[in-house]
Amino acid sequence: MHFFVNWYYQLVAQTALCIPKLKEHSRKSSYAAKRTESRHNKRARVEGIRIFENTAMRNMDVDTEVIPTSRSDSVEAMDGQANSPFLDAASMFDNDRDDNDFDDNVEDEVNEIEIEDFNSEDPFAAPDMPENEVHQFIAIFTVLFASRHVVDKGAAVLIEFINNLLRIYDQDFQLPTSLAGLQKMTGFSAITKGIKIFVVCQDCHTVYQDIVSAPPRCVSSKLGARSACNCNLTKSISSGALVAKREYVYQSIKNTLSVFFRRPSFEAKILRGTIIDPMHNLFLGTSKRLMDRWIDEKTIGPEEFASMEKIAETMVLPRDYTTLTTKIGKGFSYMKADEWKSWVLVYSPVLLHGILPPLQFKNWMYFVDACRYYVKPSITFDEITTAHSLLEKFCNACNVDYTATILTCNMHLHLHLHECIRDFGPNFKTNGKDGFEATYMKNFVQNAYKGDYVNAVLKSSSQIPFIHTLSKLVTTSIPAATVTTLSSRPFRLQAFVQGYTDPYNPPKGNEPLPPSTFPLKYKKPSVMDDSNYLHLLEYYQVAYNLPDLASYQDTSYNRPALDNQIIKLKSIDILGQHYRGTNNSTISRGSLVQAKFVGSNGNIILGFAGQIQYLFTHSFQLPPTHNLHLTRMVHDHQHVFAFIKWFRTSSDRSREDDGVEFCLPTFSPDSYHSIIPVHRILLEVATATIATSRNVSKMLVIPLPKKLYA
Repeated sequence: MHFFVNWYYQLVAQTALCIPKLKEHSRKSSYAAKRTESRHNKRARVEGIRIFENTAMRNMDVDTEVIPTSRSDSVEAMDGQANSPFLDAASMFDNDRDDNDFDDNVEDEVNEIEIEDFNSEDPFAAPDMPENEVHQFIAIFTVLFASRHVVDKGAAVLIEFINNLLRIYDQDFQLPTSLAGLQKMTGFSAITKGIKIFVVCQDCHTVYQDIVSAPPRCVSSKLGARSACNCNLTKSISSGALVAKREYVYQSIKNTLSVFFRRPSFEAKILRGTIIDPMHNLFLGTSKRLMDRWIDEKTIGPEEFASMEKIAETMVLPRDYTTLTTKIGKGFSYMKADEWKSWVLVYSPVLLHGILPPLQFKNWMYFVDACRYYVKPSITFDEITTAHSLLEKFCNACNVDYTATILTCNMHLHLHLHECIRDFGPNFKTNGKDGFEATYMKNFVQNAYKGDYVNAVLKSSSQIPFIHTLSKLVTTSIPAATVTTLSSRPFRLQAFVQGYTDPYNPPKGNEPLPPSTFPLKYKKPSVMDDSNYLHLLEYYQVAYNLPDLASYQDTSYNRPALDNQIIKLKSIDILGQHYRGTNNSTISRGSLVQAKFVGSNGNIILGFAGQIQYLFTHSFQLPPTHNLHLTRMVHDHQHVFAFIKWFRTSSDRSREDDGVEFCLPTFSPDSYHSIIPVHRILLEVATATIATSRNVSKMLVIPLPKKLYA
C-alpha cells in the first residue's frame, strides 16, 4: 500500500504518467498461466516489495520526473490496455512480482508519457458527422435526449419521428435508424470506448481477459497450494449463453485523462485533486499515534486507564457515537475509526483532563476543537479557517512538546485539509463495493463526460445558441419527492437555522420542518397529563400573547379553550439529528440535548442541557379575533414539541475553555420552559458523572458538533 500511495502522490505532484514497456507476448499464453508461473519465488518477491516500500518512503520528497513501474509480460494480452490497474494492483497486493522488479536499474524499465501525449487523439472524434450545423445540432440533441430520457426501444421511435420531420421539410439529411448508429455517427459512443470487462475468479480473484478467452475453470493456484483453484468462472443463463459469474469493469485511466487534459486549467487544478479523508487522517492517524506515544512514555498507564474506564462507564452518548468502556481499560486495542472519533470528540475532553500535563492537554484540545469542525457534514468557510488555525497551533505545539519523530506525513496533511474541504466539501466516506456492473459503469461515464462531449463537437461560433438547449440534457437533476408536511409554508433552511440560534425570536412550533423529517413516526393519540398540560397552556399564553386562553376544564363559553389531546412521537429526525424521548427509562441515547435561552437580565444567551421526556404534536387554532387573522397571515395549527426536563445549572465555569460545561445531575422544576418546539433544539450532548475532591457529584456536559444534512 505504501508503494501505491507514494506512486499516486508523485503522479499528482508531477502530472506525469509512466507505463511499462511492452514485451512480445504469445497469444497462446493466458494471463492465468503467467500468474501461476510467477508464484514460484514468492518469498524473494515479498522481500523485494518490503525493501522497495521502505526506499519509497525515505525518498518520498524527492522531485522526480518519472515514476518507475514494474514491467509485466501480460500487459499486452489485455487488448493493448497498457495502463490497466488490475495487473500491477493484483500483483502488488498478492506480492506477485518478478525477481528483478526492484533492481537498481529500474530506470531502464520506464517509458515516459508527456502531457501532450494525451492530446494526440481527439476522444470525441466524429468523422461521420454531417457538415450542416443545424443537422449537427439535431443529431447531438437526439443522442443526448435519448441517453437521458428514452430507453433503447423508444429511441428508435424518436429517430423515426425526427426523420419524418426532416423529409416533410425537404431536408437532404436523415439520422441513422438505430441508436447505436446514431451514437457512432455523432461520436457519442467514443465516450465509453475505454471501458473493459474482465472475468474474475470468485475464489482466488485471478483476473482473465474476457469471457471468450477465459477457461471454464480457474487454472490459477492459491498461495501455498499445489493444485489449481478449479473454481467455475462462468454460468449458463436461461437463453443458454455463458456469462461470467463475476466481472471486473474498468474504465481506462488514459482515456479519462485525455478528456480531463482538454478541460481549461486542469493542469493547474490537478495539484488540488487529492482528497484527504478526515476520518482516517484525523482519527486513525494522529489520535492513535499520540495515544501510543503517551503509553510508551508512561504518561498513561494501567492506573490511569482504570480511573478513566470508571468515569467512562457513567457517560451517555448519542445514538450515532460508539460507546467505549472495556476498550479504554484495555489500552485502546483494536480501535476502529468510528471508535477513535468517539474518543476524540466525547471521551478525551473529560478523561484526559488531569491525566496529561497541562500544556499537552491544552495542545490536545486544539486538535479536538478542530475535529469538532471538520466532522460536521455542513461547514462554513469561517469555520474551515478556524479549524485550520487550530490544527496549525496543534502541529506547532507538537513540535515543541514531543520529539521530531511525532511529526509524520499524516500530520502534515492536517494542514491541507482546509484546501480539500473547500474544494470537495466535508466528511468524506468510502463505500466498499465489488465493482460496477457494465451497464451502470457505461451510464456513469456517459453522464460524467456529456459536457465535454458537447463542447468538443460544437466548435463553430454559430452553434452557440444550441448550447443552452443542450445544457439541459447534460446536467443530471433529481426530481424532488412529494412529501406530506404539517405546514402550508415552504421550508427555508436559513429561517430554520435562525430558529435554534436566535433565542430572541424563538419559533412557536408550527413553522415548517425539513422535508426529510417526514413522515413522522406517530404513536396512538392520548390525553396529556394534567400537570404537563398546565405548562402547555402557559406556553401558548406567552408565545401567542393570549392571557385569556382558558383550560379545557373551564366551563365558561366566552373564552377560547385549549385542547388536551396530543399525539406522541416515537422519535424525530431533523437534518441528521435523531431525537427521542426517555420512554420512561432513566437513560436513553438520543434524549440529551441543548437549547439556547435568554438570561434573566435579557442580555446574555445561555445554553441549557436537558433530557427529552417525550415528543408530541398538538393542534391549536387561533381565536378569530387574534391579530394574526387580522393581518391575513397563514397560521398552521399543527405544532411539534418536546417536553424536556432541564438540568440544574452550576456556577463552576472552570472547563468552558475545553468546550465542556458543568451542571448538577438533578432536574429543575418543570415550567412552561419545559415545552419547547423541536425547531429550537440546538444540538445533541453527551454527559459524564464525576465526583469532586469534596465528594460532590457533578455532571459534565459535552456539546457535540451540530449536523446539518440539508
